[in-house]
Amino acid sequence: MGISERKKREKEQRKNDIIDAAEKIFFKKGINNSTMDEVAEEAELSKGTLYLYFKSKEEIHFEIKTRALNILTKMFTKSICENKTGLENSMRIGKTYVDFVKKHPNYYKSMIYFESNDCSTCQFRDNCENFFKEDNPLMISTKTISRGIADGSIRSDIPANVLSQTLWAQINGILQFISTKQKILEFTGVKAEDIINSQIEIVKNGIKNKD
Repeated sequence: MGISERKKREKEQRKNDIIDAAEKIFFKKGINNSTMDEVAEEAELSKGTLYLYFKSKEEIHFEIKTRALNILTKMFTKSICENKTGLENSMRIGKTYVDFVKKHPNYYKSMIYFESNDCSTCQFRDNCENFFKEDNPLMISTKTISRGIADGSIRSDIPANVLSQTLWAQINGILQFISTKQKILEFTGVKAEDIINSQIEIVKNGIKNKD
């Protein structure tokens, strides 16, 4: 291994160490209540060294969000079965998203943090655009819906990309409601699992081809 290659690997490792440290702080306190000083201390670095890698908390948090999307992308890809219809695989993707939220709640919160911001003014707009040119959860969903339209299992009157975005918005709305309205669910005696299953059934009946 050459010196330049070794230095590059060491720099990448240091960057990942910083992100690991930031996860511990952000997941425990939330990004708004965390400081770069705390991240530097957790990473056992000087604040000056930290700023050589990241200029702000938001820049680090973007990397955490990217980790979350990469995990979700792998889970979506793994959930798809070639011998299933597009409709069946779309339902599998929906259930996989719910599993992701249960297994990785902090990563899900990091995604929602960015979902709630205006993308047109986001300082990471170029990074976001580049990410969505590659394999990502939304693209996998869109391709799966396209296959469903092609195999006749999903309605064809709504473009695949529009339907995919609509379902993404719907499922996130349901999941955020469940995560923030626990008291309402307790008062009404409704289980979160029943709401999720109900939503999946509604989506299935709404997008399947009835011709």
